[in-house]
Amino acid sequence: MEGLCATTYRRIGAGFCGSVWSAPSHLTSSSIEHGAAVRKSTAIKREDGGPGRSLFNDYEIHQTLLDSYTKCPSHLKTFLIPECYDFVKGSYQGWETTNILSRFPQGYSPCNILITQRIPPFARDVRNAVTGRYCPPSLAESIKADMNNHDCLIRPYLGRRKRGQQESRLRIFSLRNYPLHIDQIEELGLDPFAYSEVMAHALAFMHWLAKVDANDVEFVLAPAEDEPQFRSQILGDHNMWILDFDCCRRIAMDRSGIERAAQSFLKNDPFYPHPSRSEKEEDRRLWQHFKATFLEASSMIIRQAATDVPEHLPQLLVDMIESMTCLRETI
Repeated sequence: MEGLCATTYRRIGAGFCGSVWSAPSHLTSSSIEHGAAVRKSTAIKREDGGPGRSLFNDYEIHQTLLDSYTKCPSHLKTFLIPECYDFVKGSYQGWETTNILSRFPQGYSPCNILITQRIPPFARDVRNAVTGRYCPPSLAESIKADMNNHDCLIRPYLGRRKRGQQESRLRIFSLRNYPLHIDQIEELGLDPFAYSEVMAHALAFMHWLAKVDANDVEFVLAPAEDEPQFRSQILGDHNMWILDFDCCRRIAMDRSGIERAAQSFLKNDPFYPHPSRSEKEEDRRLWQHFKATFLEASSMIIRQAATDVPEHLPQLLVDMIESMTCLRETI
């Protein structure tokens, strides 16, 4: 059996489901005995977080999304999905015959792992630009020197403004999954309407082609290796990716399924434009643009690729989201 390169894994993130690791980018392709590919630009997610989360569900939904992506109308493929290489059970009998475990820090034991493509992080010039703009000056040099901040992805929060929020007393700043709020997006000369279109395409795809609720799915901006969807002076050429599918569930194409999809939307609302009665005209316009794009993309998907989906469901979903939002704001 071909062994894996002995380079030590480095922790690049963590969530409720578990920790995320990667090898240096020069790692060459290889595989373990039962076929789990560990490749260049690979991320390894360990199921060592909170209870009730399942990497196997993440793996199954991820595979469903990739399969459905091949059926998506080409001009709606404005978002990217990482490749999914394999799921390895903690009970796999071949752990000791590989050197995967030895590449984690001492004391780590076998557990379920998910092996996927790593989304490329932003380079130093982008990190320095964001740090210079938003990091407290007293922390800037330490942030730039911290290797953890080299793993820089950006979360576009189209449904939340930063200004006016109470400043944290804790002087903490991190570039890992940096939350870029709608007012910051505007400040940097980025186009929230363009981002909202890609989110709308992704949401329509997940609901009607993959038939999942999109619960707790992450959206991140990352540098484009080729064919950029967005161009920016600050962020450079970049794309939007979707990831983290462990909380997703399949939904029926009926009213009960649409209710679950609406609830999932509202749970994930920092990412999406907000359908509230905002005092800001630009926020209301952004929601209307997102809604129109979502309905148009949904109609196209249903006509061309998901002909089993009732045509009234996208409008029903939007109506539910708006009515649920209105109800929440009156409580």
